[in-house]
Amino acid sequence: MDIETLIKLAGKIKDKSLREKTIEILKDIRLTHPELSKLEREDPEKVKTPFGVNNVFVYRDLITHTVAVTEGCLNLAEVIAEKYKIEIKTDYLIAGALLHDIMKVYEFKDGKQTDILLDHSSLALSELYKRDFPVEVLHMVVSHLGTPSNPPKTIEALILHYIDTLFALIEFSNQQQKFLLGEL
Repeated sequence: MDIETLIKLAGKIKDKSLREKTIEILKDIRLTHPELSKLEREDPEKVKTPFGVNNVFVYRDLITHTVAVTEGCLNLAEVIAEKYKIEIKTDYLIAGALLHDIMKVYEFKDGKQTDILLDHSSLALSELYKRDFPVEVLHMVVSHLGTPSNPPKTIEALILHYIDTLFALIEFSNQQQKFLLGEL
Protein backbone atom coordinates (compact mmCIF):
# COMPACT_ATOMS: atom_id res chain seq x y z
CA MET A 1 0.00 0.00 0.00
CA ASP A 2 1.09 3.53 -0.64
CA ILE A 3 -0.03 7.11 -0.12
CA GLU A 4 -2.24 6.84 -3.24
CA THR A 5 -4.40 4.35 -1.33
CA LEU A 6 -5.03 7.03 1.30
CA ILE A 7 -5.79 9.62 -1.37
CA LYS A 8 -8.28 7.25 -2.98
CA LEU A 9 -10.06 6.85 0.39
CA ALA A 10 -10.10 10.65 0.79
CA GLY A 11 -11.92 10.77 -2.54
CA LYS A 12 -14.96 9.34 -0.70
CA ILE A 13 -15.38 12.62 1.21
CA LYS A 14 -18.43 14.29 -0.31
CA ASP A 15 -17.74 17.82 0.99
CA LYS A 16 -15.51 19.31 -1.72
CA SER A 17 -13.60 21.68 0.57
CA LEU A 18 -12.86 19.00 3.19
CA ARG A 19 -11.95 16.47 0.48
CA GLU A 20 -9.53 18.90 -1.17
CA LYS A 21 -7.90 19.88 2.14
CA THR A 22 -7.52 16.25 3.16
CA ILE A 23 -6.02 15.24 -0.19
CA GLU A 24 -3.71 18.27 -0.15
CA ILE A 25 -2.19 17.32 3.20
CA LEU A 26 -1.89 13.65 2.19
CA LYS A 27 -0.04 14.62 -1.00
CA ASP A 28 2.26 17.02 0.81
CA ILE A 29 2.59 16.16 4.50
CA ARG A 30 4.28 19.18 5.97
CA LEU A 31 4.19 21.53 8.88
CA THR A 32 3.75 25.18 7.94
CA HIS A 33 4.51 26.84 11.29
CA PRO A 34 7.86 28.65 10.88
CA GLU A 35 9.61 26.71 13.68
CA LEU A 36 8.01 23.37 12.94
CA SER A 37 8.64 23.57 9.20
CA LYS A 38 12.34 23.01 9.98
CA LEU A 39 11.69 19.51 11.33
CA GLU A 40 12.81 16.56 9.23
CA ARG A 41 10.18 14.09 8.18
CA GLU A 42 10.28 10.47 7.19
CA ASP A 43 8.75 9.18 3.96
CA PRO A 44 5.23 8.11 5.05
CA GLU A 45 5.61 4.85 3.15
CA LYS A 46 8.67 3.98 5.28
CA VAL A 47 7.29 4.93 8.70
CA LYS A 48 7.23 2.04 11.14
CA THR A 49 5.87 2.96 14.52
CA PRO A 50 6.15 1.02 17.76
CA PHE A 51 3.10 -0.11 19.69
CA GLY A 52 3.51 -1.69 23.08
CA VAL A 53 1.58 -3.75 25.58
CA ASN A 54 3.13 -4.45 28.99
CA ASN A 55 6.55 -3.24 27.82
CA VAL A 56 6.55 -5.54 24.79
CA PHE A 57 6.73 -3.59 21.53
CA VAL A 58 5.98 -4.43 17.92
CA TYR A 59 6.30 -2.24 14.85
CA ARG A 60 3.55 -1.40 12.41
CA ASP A 61 3.39 0.18 9.01
CA LEU A 62 1.78 3.65 9.09
CA ILE A 63 0.00 3.41 5.72
CA THR A 64 -1.43 -0.09 6.26
CA HIS A 65 -2.61 0.89 9.74
CA THR A 66 -4.25 4.08 8.45
CA VAL A 67 -6.05 2.28 5.62
CA ALA A 68 -7.29 -0.44 7.98
CA VAL A 69 -8.47 2.10 10.55
CA THR A 70 -10.27 4.21 7.94
CA GLU A 71 -12.01 1.22 6.38
CA GLY A 72 -12.84 -0.18 9.82
CA CYS A 73 -14.35 3.14 10.88
CA LEU A 74 -16.51 3.25 7.77
CA ASN A 75 -17.71 -0.31 8.26
CA LEU A 76 -18.55 0.25 11.93
CA ALA A 77 -20.28 3.54 11.10
CA GLU A 78 -22.50 1.73 8.62
CA VAL A 79 -23.57 -0.80 11.28
CA ILE A 80 -24.18 1.92 13.87
CA ALA A 81 -26.22 4.00 11.44
CA GLU A 82 -28.30 1.01 10.36
CA LYS A 83 -28.82 -0.73 13.69
CA TYR A 84 -28.95 2.23 16.08
CA LYS A 85 -30.30 4.89 13.71
CA ILE A 86 -27.50 7.27 14.70
CA GLU A 87 -26.42 9.79 12.10
CA ILE A 88 -22.71 9.53 11.40
CA LYS A 89 -20.85 12.43 9.81
CA THR A 90 -18.99 10.20 7.39
CA ASP A 91 -16.93 13.01 5.83
CA TYR A 92 -15.51 13.92 9.24
CA LEU A 93 -14.95 10.25 10.03
CA ILE A 94 -12.95 9.67 6.84
CA ALA A 95 -10.86 12.83 7.25
CA GLY A 96 -10.18 12.17 10.93
CA ALA A 97 -9.26 8.53 10.35
CA LEU A 98 -6.94 9.38 7.46
CA LEU A 99 -5.20 12.16 9.37
CA HIS A 100 -5.11 10.84 12.96
CA ASP A 101 -1.54 9.49 12.72
CA ILE A 102 -0.26 11.39 9.68
CA MET A 103 2.26 13.47 11.65
CA LYS A 104 4.02 10.34 12.83
CA VAL A 105 6.25 11.14 9.84
CA TYR A 106 7.87 13.67 12.19
CA GLU A 107 7.67 11.67 15.39
CA PHE A 108 9.37 8.49 14.13
CA LYS A 109 12.43 7.81 11.98
CA ASP A 110 13.93 4.38 11.36
CA GLY A 111 11.48 2.89 13.87
CA LYS A 112 12.69 5.14 16.67
CA GLN A 113 11.03 8.11 18.28
CA THR A 114 12.61 11.44 17.41
CA ASP A 115 13.37 14.11 19.98
CA ILE A 116 10.70 16.59 18.88
CA LEU A 117 8.82 18.34 21.67
CA LEU A 118 5.30 17.70 20.37
CA ASP A 119 3.72 14.32 19.67
CA HIS A 120 1.98 13.42 16.41
CA SER A 121 -1.47 14.38 17.72
CA SER A 122 -0.30 17.84 18.77
CA LEU A 123 1.50 18.39 15.48
CA ALA A 124 -1.57 17.32 13.51
CA LEU A 125 -3.86 19.47 15.64
CA SER A 126 -1.74 22.56 15.06
CA GLU A 127 -1.42 21.98 11.31
CA LEU A 128 -5.05 21.09 10.73
CA TYR A 129 -6.11 24.12 12.77
CA LYS A 130 -3.87 26.34 10.66
CA ARG A 131 -5.35 24.83 7.48
CA ASP A 132 -8.89 25.57 8.72
CA PHE A 133 -10.17 22.01 9.15
CA PRO A 134 -13.52 21.65 10.95
CA VAL A 135 -13.32 21.51 14.73
CA GLU A 136 -14.92 18.04 14.66
CA VAL A 137 -11.92 16.71 12.70
CA LEU A 138 -9.51 18.50 15.04
CA HIS A 139 -11.27 16.86 17.99
CA MET A 140 -11.02 13.41 16.39
CA VAL A 141 -7.29 13.77 15.84
CA VAL A 142 -6.54 15.06 19.33
CA SER A 143 -8.81 12.53 21.08
CA HIS A 144 -7.94 9.37 19.15
CA LEU A 145 -5.64 8.17 21.92
CA GLY A 146 -8.48 8.50 24.42
CA THR A 147 -6.42 10.13 27.14
CA PRO A 148 -8.27 11.48 30.21
CA SER A 149 -7.40 15.03 29.15
CA ASN A 150 -8.78 14.51 25.60
CA PRO A 151 -11.56 11.91 25.63
CA PRO A 152 -13.65 11.32 22.49
CA LYS A 153 -16.83 13.44 22.72
CA THR A 154 -18.55 12.76 19.39
CA ILE A 155 -19.74 9.51 17.86
CA GLU A 156 -17.14 9.90 15.08
CA ALA A 157 -14.32 10.43 17.58
CA LEU A 158 -15.52 7.45 19.63
CA ILE A 159 -15.55 5.22 16.54
CA LEU A 160 -12.02 6.33 15.59
CA HIS A 161 -10.66 5.85 19.11
CA TYR A 162 -11.98 2.32 19.48
CA ILE A 163 -11.18 1.13 15.96
CA ASP A 164 -7.65 2.56 16.27
CA THR A 165 -7.18 0.86 19.64
CA LEU A 166 -8.69 -2.44 18.48
CA PHE A 167 -6.59 -2.58 15.32
CA ALA A 168 -3.43 -1.70 17.23
CA LEU A 169 -4.11 -4.60 19.58
CA ILE A 170 -4.81 -6.91 16.62
CA GLU A 171 -1.53 -5.82 14.98
CA PHE A 172 0.27 -6.45 18.26
CA SER A 173 -1.29 -9.88 18.74
CA ASN A 174 -0.60 -10.86 15.12
CA GLN A 175 3.07 -9.93 15.34
CA GLN A 176 3.46 -11.62 18.72
CA GLN A 177 1.99 -14.82 17.25
CA LYS A 178 4.37 -14.65 14.28
CA PHE A 179 7.30 -14.10 16.67
CA LEU A 180 6.31 -17.10 18.78
CA LEU A 181 6.03 -19.24 15.64
CA GLY A 182 9.48 -18.08 14.51
CA GLU A 183 8.13 -16.26 11.47
CA LEU A 184 9.70 -12.93 12.47
